[in-house]
Amino acid sequence: MKKVFVISLVLFVFIACGTKQTLSSLDPDDAFERAVSLFEQEDYSKAVLAFERILFYHPSSEYVDDAQYWLGRTYFEQKDYDQAIVEFDYLIKNFPTSGFVEEAYLFRIKAYLEKAPGFEKDPTGIENAILFCDRFLTHFPNSKYTDEVKEMILVARNRLAKKEIENGKIYLKLGEPKAALLYFNYVIETYPETQFSSEAKYNAARILEKNGQPDKALKFYKELLEDDKWREKIMKEKGVEILEEK
Repeated sequence: MKKVFVISLVLFVFIACGTKQTLSSLDPDDAFERAVSLFEQEDYSKAVLAFERILFYHPSSEYVDDAQYWLGRTYFEQKDYDQAIVEFDYLIKNFPTSGFVEEAYLFRIKAYLEKAPGFEKDPTGIENAILFCDRFLTHFPNSKYTDEVKEMILVARNRLAKKEIENGKIYLKLGEPKAALLYFNYVIETYPETQFSSEAKYNAARILEKNGQPDKALKFYKELLEDDKWREKIMKEKGVEILEEK
């Protein structure tokens, strides 16, 4: 029995070594073509190994920066965003003239956004995504991805604004409207372009109205009339009264 086991082990090592030699002996063109094919087939585990082999066996080839980029993309598709960021960072720092640098910047932003926790937790990941968006727009002012990056900034800022809105709502439930008003005003002033700015104005107006500041409340109500989403709600609550003041 022991003899059979030893023979099997020898055969396994021989086959494994033979496979390794075959893969490592592929020329750079074939190795890269094979790796990309695995990526396109969504066989990401094998694709990672294939791109890593290019980096190890062909470090001086013309495909080294290509392989580095696609290694990052492979980790991204596997939802291993931390490792994807590591790979994209490596490309950006070590291959600054690569044709893949722009895409590496772009997918690094996407990785930060994807891995960032929900709005109720530490916003550092979202803030990092915004920081890298700004860097992207600085480095690539004429990029074809400019609109996409600006949209990602808006998505990220919406998430930050939602965190502040929810904090304000918590203080309202706790019966502390003054503290809540601080959060709503912060959203209005800091995130005016987000979808939560109008909600902040509505909540702030209600607090101001109840606390004897109708003029300030009316200012927010009037602004909400310009927002189709909130106009109907304000009209139902205030009706002719607010139109007469407009």
